[in-house]
Amino acid sequence: MSFLKSALLCTGLMVAAAPVVMTTQPASAQMVSTADPDLMVLELQILQDEIIKGNLEAYNLLQPSLIVIGRRFLRLDPEIWKQERNSRAAIAFMLSGGSGSVFQELAAQGVVFNADPNLFAGAMAYSQGNRKMALSLLRKVDPIGLPVAIAGQVALAQAILISNDDPAGAQRYFDLARLMMPGTLVEESALRRQAPMIAKLGDTPKFERLSRRYLFQYSNSVFSSEFRDTVADVISGSDYLTKEDEWVRVFQLISEFDEESQSILLLRLAKAALVNGNTAFAQQGSTAFLKLGSQNTEWINEAKLYLAASKASSEDWKAAISRLVAIKSPDLSRENQLIQAVAITMANSIREWPQPDLYPASEFVPYVPKVGLKKKLYDPAVFTPFENALNDADKALKEAEF
Repeated sequence: MSFLKSALLCTGLMVAAAPVVMTTQPASAQMVSTADPDLMVLELQILQDEIIKGNLEAYNLLQPSLIVIGRRFLRLDPEIWKQERNSRAAIAFMLSGGSGSVFQELAAQGVVFNADPNLFAGAMAYSQGNRKMALSLLRKVDPIGLPVAIAGQVALAQAILISNDDPAGAQRYFDLARLMMPGTLVEESALRRQAPMIAKLGDTPKFERLSRRYLFQYSNSVFSSEFRDTVADVISGSDYLTKEDEWVRVFQLISEFDEESQSILLLRLAKAALVNGNTAFAQQGSTAFLKLGSQNTEWINEAKLYLAASKASSEDWKAAISRLVAIKSPDLSRENQLIQAVAITMANSIREWPQPDLYPASEFVPYVPKVGLKKKLYDPAVFTPFENALNDADKALKEAEF
């Protein structure tokens, strides 16, 4: 089976990469009666399998492959579409991102498709982005009664279409999609969409089950980074956990994953918590990350930044600002450089009280870390601009008429 998949993948890649030769010959001369739409869609599904394994090349080839397969469909013998399995392949193609305009053109030529009209027209509308029409047509289709080859895809499309207006009602279709096509891009896509939605509905146990399933099964997926960000946002948000002592529950969920996933999740949780104002979780997440002993310098700098920034508005603001200044800005991303600047500003706005040695005029002067200050104080040239400004002001006062 592995050898067969490899061979088919190579075939799919060659087809996707091959240039389409334009010709002036009549359409009838271009028909390929031996071509198999079912096999073409299988090539497409192999590409999808590679995508959930983390193959970026397969992801980049997916759209060109859809275009090439669509053009091949146009050159097939019209009689092929009278076979039910080939019409099912057309539906699978459209629900996988293929263009429905291919079949609109064939229908205009009088081609008849052996499929449920509501399902076929609904898949066509879905592929063309006509959500309203797709929903009205696909609502009439029961995915349970469909062949396994397309049942999961239909259920996923129904869930996506319903989820905007009825997120609770969409859950049945997400569950069906996952159950009907496990281990495929359909299940991966369903999990990625369903998990944050179920968290908003307040079903925390199910959210955690779905998250575990995704990160165990699809931790290498091309879309896994996006999903980890989603999980971190959900966990750190005010609607998920509100008490600091519930961190134990969060960490228990995270600790079940592999070390790399733990590191990424903890880091992103710390960042999301910081942005959402949940400083307790930001401290817990960054501290837990540092305890893992990662050797990734970039990640370590991020964790130190989030830890220091989370303390910028606390009683430890002086220590926080020293740690923030110690982190080299060029070593951070632009987004994290902004976090660093905002955190320093925040720490500078915190004051010790009382401060009897300060003059009233300087009471609200920002706190400045004494980095290099001593050296500058010993350099008389530092005061030259200030002395010149004072002299100019004194001269102006003397010449003024009151």
